[in-house]
This record gives sequence, structure tokens and C-alpha cells, in this order.
Amino acid sequence: MTAENTRLRIAIVGSGIAGLAAARVLREKHDVTVYERGGPSVSTGGQGIANFPNSTHLLEGMGFDYRRVGSVEISTWTAVDKAGGLLHSLDYDMRERYGSPLMTHMRVDVRVELLRLATAPPEDLGLDASAAPAAMVWHNGAADLDADAGRVTLEDGTVVEADVVIVADGIHSRLRQKILKKRVDPCKTGMTCCRVAVSAKEAEKALGKLPKWWADQLETGRSHFRLVEALDGTSRLLVSYPLRDITWMNMAWIFRTQRERQSTTESWNADGDRDEIIETYADFDDELKTLLRVASEVKLWELQDLEPLPTWTSGRAILIGDAAHAMTPLQGQGSNMAIEDADGLRLLSQPGVTRDAVPEVLKKIESIRRPRAAKILVNTRTASTISSAADRYARFDENCQYPGILSVLKQQEASA
Repeated sequence: MTAENTRLRIAIVGSGIAGLAAARVLREKHDVTVYERGGPSVSTGGQGIANFPNSTHLLEGMGFDYRRVGSVEISTWTAVDKAGGLLHSLDYDMRERYGSPLMTHMRVDVRVELLRLATAPPEDLGLDASAAPAAMVWHNGAADLDADAGRVTLEDGTVVEADVVIVADGIHSRLRQKILKKRVDPCKTGMTCCRVAVSAKEAEKALGKLPKWWADQLETGRSHFRLVEALDGTSRLLVSYPLRDITWMNMAWIFRTQRERQSTTESWNADGDRDEIIETYADFDDELKTLLRVASEVKLWELQDLEPLPTWTSGRAILIGDAAHAMTPLQGQGSNMAIEDADGLRLLSQPGVTRDAVPEVLKKIESIRRPRAAKILVNTRTASTISSAADRYARFDENCQYPGILSVLKQQEASA
């Protein structure tokens, strides 16, 4: 086998958005196995996520099918006060400005689609016959890592040898300290997010009809982010956007943390007390509180992020996704950074990459991805302290303009 077509053994730890997107990218040229401590439906809460132009063009390049997912394209931003009074409305054509859309979807549906892209027969995806499906190992996550050797010890004691180890095991990563040589924990922000998704059927049953701001989106097919701001110094926000062809509505209620709980610190999928949330938002529009009351699931999450890490790589291993750069949802960029990270791994599939070259290639990936993620983290942290919705979204240009790692390298070479 020549250096032109070396197939590397890739071990991916974690089957979230970052891990599965990485599996889809790397399966084109390499032999990929994903190790997950949970089952196929792990961490698939029924809430929404948004993908901005910086990641949608990358998803489209992977074959991501918006129709399968029921994704909704967002074209307008609306801000109202807690009584529903209009503050401002902004038409913002992402396709026209950045060349790719802003799409919203149910998290579980995104994960199902990425799992399909990682594991479907190559002919189903229009891939070369050599692009073997990634192997999925469930209920057997990673317990230890020797980064220099590319050796992963699984929970059942099995030792796996790999040429590359992709650590994508989330904000509370087990293996991050094996790469950093020390423990680094996420930082609490003092804010909590209550996340729910409400179906149109539930909303109509509870209210008699859909709220006008929801019904208008179904009627016109033009969808928007709707931001409800308290504007009273309490930092309370409510962000809503449609899912599943506008037949569901995601609602994220963000407020100052009132009581710390172990469950909401350790998981973003802990159950919340809807009565407590309704009390926190007692002076908000009754219609909104009714939607919260009828939601089938109420999930609570103490918002945390990671200080920029000194490195993402060690030997044959690299951190990606929340394990590398966890951030709050206040700029909606968490899943976008995960997709960008997965795209960054394309450098491992360039001609001439051999097993011996892996550590150097991982460092090259880090040199582009780590500064980029740090900038987006700063933007996200700033969004938590400013009060103006217009200011909050003024960072779109920096967030949304990312062409992918191969284009970044070309730009760097051209300017050298």
C-alpha cells in the first residue's frame, strides 16, 4: 500500500454530533469504529438545535438531508418584550449574505441523520465502494487512553489499538485529562436553561388555536427566531424557533441559576420542575407559560463552558466537540463548532498521510481549529452580558463565515 492510499484505523470515542459527523467524514478513506458507553438512542432529548451557515454548507457536503430531518430554514429575527410587544423585527437572508442557510431541527433527528451518514452502505450515499460504513460499538465506552500509543481501554477491559483516536465524549469528558495531563473541568456561568419542545397538536389543545406568531409561520412558510426579553435587569430570556416542518416549537428559557443541583451540573438532559420555571417567568405572557405547562418533557441545564485549552492534541489523539471547547447556547454555535471540527479531520484524508504522520497532522488541525473555537467562545460569552438583541446578533459575520479547513489552508498559503 502506498502513501497515497494508506487506510488508517480510526477510533472515535463518543457518538454525539461531533463523533458521528467525524465518522461520516473519515469513513471515506479510513476504517472507523465509534465507541459509545450508552445505547443507540443516548442523549437524544426532544429539543432543538440550530445550524448556521458556517456549518450548513459543511453538512450539505456530507450529504445531510434536510427533508429527512424536517429542518426549518430561518429568515427573520424578532424580539418582543415579556408582554409580547414588538421590539424589532429583522429580515436576515443567510443564504444571500453567507451562501448557506440557517436551519433548525430536533436534536434527536440530527443525530439519527448523522448516524445514517456514518453507517449507511456507501452506494446509498453516492460514495466510493471503499468508503466502508463506520462500525458502532454500543454500551462500551472508553475508560482510559494512552495517547502516544493510540491505545484505548474500554469499560469492559478490552484494549483497542488505533492509528488515530478522536475524543468526542462531551463537556464532562473522561479522556480530556489524558491529553492535557491534568484535569480541567467546565466553568459554571451562573445561568440556567430550561429546554422544551412543544408540538402544534399540544399547543392547539391547550390554547384552542396556535399562537399567532406560530400560525403565521405555518401559513407563510417564513420562519423566525423569536426572542422574548424581560428588559428588567433579571437577564431572563426566552428563545423560540420551529422544528419538524414548523409542527413543533423549541423553547429555551434562560435565567440566572437559582439553586445548584448535581443533576443539572452533570447533565444537559436532567428533568426540570415546570412549576418552578413558570414561577420564575410569572410576569411573562400567559400564552407562553401555557406552552411550557403542556410540554411533554422539561429539561434543565446549568449553562457551563470551558476556558480555552492549551492544547487539543497529544500523540495520536485529538479532542473535538464539547470535549475541546464547550460553550453555552447563547450564540447557538455549539453544534456548529462540532461540525467544523469534523470537517477539520479531512486533513487526515489528504494524499500522503501515513501512520507516522498522524501526530503532525493533528497538530495542523489544532492550529486552525483551536483559535477559531476560542473566538466563537468569546462571542458567546459576550452575548451573555449584553442586553440588546441587535448587539447579540451583530457577531454573525465572524461566526458564520467559515469556509472549511481546506479552504482556510488555501487562504493561508495564498497570503504567505
